[in-house]
Amino acid sequence: MPRPAKVPTPPPAGYLWTPEAARRIGRSVKTLWNYAHLGKGPQPVRIGRKLAYRISELDEFLQSEINGQPNEDRAHESRPPEPRVSRRPARAAA
Repeated sequence: MPRPAKVPTPPPAGYLWTPEAARRIGRSVKTLWNYAHLGKGPQPVRIGRKLAYRISELDEFLQSEINGQPNEDRAHESRPPEPRVSRRPARAAA
């Protein structure tokens, strides 16, 4: 006898499961997992064995991305460009 199809459990009010959260902010599920691991972006809440994202945090994250507000934590992530070094040998002056 076939097993009945599982009905997905709806998230609590005000939350979205990871796939829906990723669609809402236009990122992949893997990117959300990376954000959670690195401690940046919207932070998930563990509910049972699943991760849920608060809708208000997702909207705040989107607004900060749209407004382009600098993140003080990322201020020192990049380093200045290094001078370009030519690979050609220098010509002798004629």
